Amino acid sequence: MEANKKFMVGLFVAGALLLFALGLFLIGNSTQLFTKSFEVKADFAKVTGLQVGSKVRVAGMDAGAITVIEVPASPSAKFRVHVRIVETMHPIVRQDSIATIQTDGLLGNKFLDVGAGTEGSPPAPKNALIPSKEPFDLGDLMDQMSETVKNVNLLMAGVKDEVITALANISDVAHSANRLIKTSTPQVRAIMESSNRIAANIREISDGVRDGRGAVGALFNDPQLAEDVKKTIHDAGATVQTIRETSDRARSIITKVDDSDIVPQVRKTVQNMEQITLQVKAAVEKFQSASGEGGVAENLQRALADAHEAMSDLSDDTEALKHNFLFRGYFKQRGFFDLASINLPDYKAGKFAKGFQRYPTWIEAADLFEKDPKGVEVISASGKQKLDAAMAEVMRLPRNGPLIVEGYSAEGEASQQYLDARRRAVRVQAYITDRFHLRPAYVGTVVMGAVKAQGGAQFLDGIKIVSYYKK
Repeated sequence: MEANKKFMVGLFVAGALLLFALGLFLIGNSTQLFTKSFEVKADFAKVTGLQVGSKVRVAGMDAGAITVIEVPASPSAKFRVHVRIVETMHPIVRQDSIATIQTDGLLGNKFLDVGAGTEGSPPAPKNALIPSKEPFDLGDLMDQMSETVKNVNLLMAGVKDEVITALANISDVAHSANRLIKTSTPQVRAIMESSNRIAANIREISDGVRDGRGAVGALFNDPQLAEDVKKTIHDAGATVQTIRETSDRARSIITKVDDSDIVPQVRKTVQNMEQITLQVKAAVEKFQSASGEGGVAENLQRALADAHEAMSDLSDDTEALKHNFLFRGYFKQRGFFDLASINLPDYKAGKFAKGFQRYPTWIEAADLFEKDPKGVEVISASGKQKLDAAMAEVMRLPRNGPLIVEGYSAEGEASQQYLDARRRAVRVQAYITDRFHLRPAYVGTVVMGAVKAQGGAQFLDGIKIVSYYKK
């Protein structure tokens, strides 16, 4: 009996030791204690919920744990976080790898994410201090949004006053035009009535001639009278001398008229009418001009400029929101954050829209653009047909990626080439977006400037439409 008790006690102790060893193994395995590892450090102004033992992920994969968090000695100093990472992840942890504090899900625990470095950077040595990025706080985002809303409200209040003023000016112009039309209506009606009477008289004369009434009617309908007219014409030669004398007298009368004050008065009247016409034309041009000083167009242009500035501020805030961890997954999945922020080096290096296939279409500038009467380069009618034909091919592809318009120019200095290439790309972007009802957020421009053609010394001159798609 005593032996059985000792056996049971021994069995219980052995089981307890086995469970303890198993638990120790599981805990050590979860924290990578029994795996060969190396340590790196990173500094943060605030740790935002990190604790000793919190997970460490490298490029999204569990790779270690936090071993020590050193508290700063002064308010201006930073927390130093010691990180243990398994040795198998050492090849991708480089000296330019960036450490960031992330949240596991929306309301999960905090963990430290170490990004993969670049190929050109050497591996991080043991106990190296790697760069860090301060965590984003949702409270900071709400403060920024609150400040943005206040700025938008203030700006909209100012724009409202400008718009009210502009509408008042437009109303005054409309009333003036209405009064002018009402004043001119009786004169126009009188002219139309006179025209109707003249037309009726001409119709009556024509009917009389056709019916044989009057001398002209008799001439057309009576053969004998026509013969008499022929004789009269034959005898008219005798009266030529009399006509010449009459012409001399007429010249004398014209000379007297020229010497009198009648002609200068007529000329002065004509000059006054020309001056009035020029003043009316200038007034119309000033009203229609978008840059006229002090006019309605200037007020509207100023209001639009203020509204554009407000939208630009709001765009900056939404751009920051897109890069927040709550929303950036969607934009990474679609291949880009904002087409307006594409920089030329990244675009040339192929970093834009990775994983998408490209379908390029080239159109020469000579086939696409022409100069208007003011010397400004615009899309010609034949150019629009070429764009329609090119877009017809593009629209057959899957519409699940962005559309980029590349602008090229080969004339002038570098600054002129850049401006011409940008104007070309923007004009084509606006045309195809409106013509084919494309989503503006998926149609962007890239200013390529002066680029030499492959295998030649000449520069490309035109635009290239590049469609990105996935099958």
